[in-house]
This record gives sequence, structure tokens and C-alpha cells, in this order.
Amino acid sequence: MDSGMYTEREVQCLKEGMGAVRSVLSGTDTEAKRRLLFYLDWYMDPYYKQDISGIKKDLKEMLEKVAVSPEEEDIIDEALHLLEGYTDPPYPILAAYWGNLSGKHKPKALYLLQGAG
Repeated sequence: MDSGMYTEREVQCLKEGMGAVRSVLSGTDTEAKRRLLFYLDWYMDPYYKQDISGIKKDLKEMLEKVAVSPEEEDIIDEALHLLEGYTDPPYPILAAYWGNLSGKHKPKALYLLQGAG
């Protein structure tokens, strides 16, 4: 499946709540992660007026965990993109595990940690 698309599964995942989101993002199906992160880019965008207030804190925490985990580069890239675009500092998980990030991801993480996100 094209990783640039999302399906009804991703829509349903958000409807089910953070347990379902956490299950996908901490799982082993890389394509499912890509699709869910792609959907989250739409879902978290204030332009589309989705109410994420009930899960915003947990979602931010989960994205931080994905960003510092040993994931594929594009998964980490997208998690950092979502953190930058739709969340506010502080980023305690990112700060605690900053040393685990690859050289490619450290500049974006540092940018977020300095409060410019």
C-alpha cells in the first residue's frame, strides 16, 4: 500500500482512542505506522477543526517516544514533523533521550528543545 495514503483503519484507530494509536505506533508494522502518521498530519492540523484536546497530551508523548525510538528514518522524520507542527514545548522525552538520536535528527530535535517548535 502507498504510505502516502490512509484508510478507514487509521480513521477508526483515532476514533478508538489513544490505546489503539499507541498499539499501532509501538507495533512492528512499519506501513501501518506510516499511514497513521500521515493521517495524524491531517487530524492534528487546526485548519480541519478536529478536537484533539482530550488526547493531545498523550499524543504528544507518544510522538516523542516514536521520535527517540530505533525506528526507520522516515517514521522518526514524520514524528518530529508532527511535534514541530502541532505541539508546544516542553519535550521531556525528547530531552531525556536526545543522545539516542541520529546525527540526521539531532538538529530538528534541538530546534524543538530550544522552544522554537
